[in-house]
Amino acid sequence: MKRSLLALTALSLVLAAALSGCGSKEPAVYVQQVSSLNGMSSEDRFSGLVVSENLTEVKKDSDKQVAELLVKEGQDVKQGDPLFSYDTDQLQLAADKLDLEREQLNSSLEDYQTQIGQLEREREKVSANKKLQYTIQIQSAQVSLKEAELNLKTKEAELEKAQNLLKNATVLSPITGRVQSINESGTDSQGNAAAYITIQQAGSYRVKGTIGELQQGAISKGDRILLTSRVDSTKTWLGTVTLVDYENPVKNDNSGGYVISGNDSSNVASKYPFYVELDNMDGLIMGQHLYMEKYSESGAATGVPLSSAFIAYEEDGSAYVWVENSHSKLEKRAVTLGDYNEQTDRYDVVEGLSEDDYVAFPDDTVCHAGAPTSHSPVNTDTANSGSMDMDAGLDMGTEAGMDSGVEAGVEAGMEAQDETAPLEESADGEITDEDVQRAVDALDNGDLSLDDIAGAVTGETAG
Repeated sequence: MKRSLLALTALSLVLAAALSGCGSKEPAVYVQQVSSLNGMSSEDRFSGLVVSENLTEVKKDSDKQVAELLVKEGQDVKQGDPLFSYDTDQLQLAADKLDLEREQLNSSLEDYQTQIGQLEREREKVSANKKLQYTIQIQSAQVSLKEAELNLKTKEAELEKAQNLLKNATVLSPITGRVQSINESGTDSQGNAAAYITIQQAGSYRVKGTIGELQQGAISKGDRILLTSRVDSTKTWLGTVTLVDYENPVKNDNSGGYVISGNDSSNVASKYPFYVELDNMDGLIMGQHLYMEKYSESGAATGVPLSSAFIAYEEDGSAYVWVENSHSKLEKRAVTLGDYNEQTDRYDVVEGLSEDDYVAFPDDTVCHAGAPTSHSPVNTDTANSGSMDMDAGLDMGTEAGMDSGVEAGVEAGMEAQDETAPLEESADGEITDEDVQRAVDALDNGDLSLDDIAGAVTGETAG
């Protein structure tokens, strides 16, 4: 009976370790959720904003000072509405200065004309050898006269502009639309002249969305997009992606929106705008917020995107993937492949896989039907050392069982478990490897619990 007690004690330790996951000599296979591999799922939605397809820039005169800004960002304006006004005091001073310079040039013209007439009269009275000297003086005065005439025309144009600015010190909107941005400095980051006010023109719309850097390839030019009203899900529109602008990442852009569902990890990465041209614009207004998602013309799902690295093939060419089943074990599952995206190296899996599934990299050395799975990366060295620690614990547990003197309790406990616990001894009184495997299988199937094992080991000892 001592040998039976030792074997049963050892078996209880083996099963307890197996149930806790520390006694499995086979390392778990790392599996990852399909949606996390894709960066987004086909059910993910982006938020979009209706924007104008055309922008009008209004610049300010760098030589003038703005007295009052009459609009703000996001404000709707009509053609002819006032945008800002210049300082009229400065304008008046500038006009007065230009008028004075014009009068000075007029006076210079009269002086040159008088000088030329006087030289011409004197030249008629001098001898032939002195006429050349007068001719040179006359020609020099004529050049100065031409320069003064040209300067006068320029000054008159400047004066006319200044007078017009003075009369129209308030700058008006050239179009009907919405003020998109106001640049107080009137210059760009390099100091060059830039638009003071940018206005989105009303009536010509497109929808702007934003995609994260880690989602590149999830939205491509030519993709069909279904757009849904945020306030009324029955109102929908269709459009086509015309541009994914990877050349111009957005800067703290909240207007274009971002992924609002799904498992996103790109909130710290760069974001890029993409634009959707609408089939029709009925019922839309500029600035309206919409939901956006990929759409198949057939109305059916476009498939689950999956990297080709996770797809394996049978000898006949049929595709399959290693998938975690409901028992946290690997199973080989046949899949049907659709279109292949060369840019992202992904297939559309149209049948056999969902975005909620967990898949493993098809490594023949670890992947087989029934292999245990893990949602965290597996350290095989740690797994092996765990098995070694279990062996050491088994030896210690065996010695403890020998010293406990609970043989009678074990016998009573085994009698109490005869009908439920598959713990049968071999003919020589030892519990064999087959007995252990049957017990492990019983644990997996729920036919046996650790309480059963504990009862068999402790039995009546507690009493």
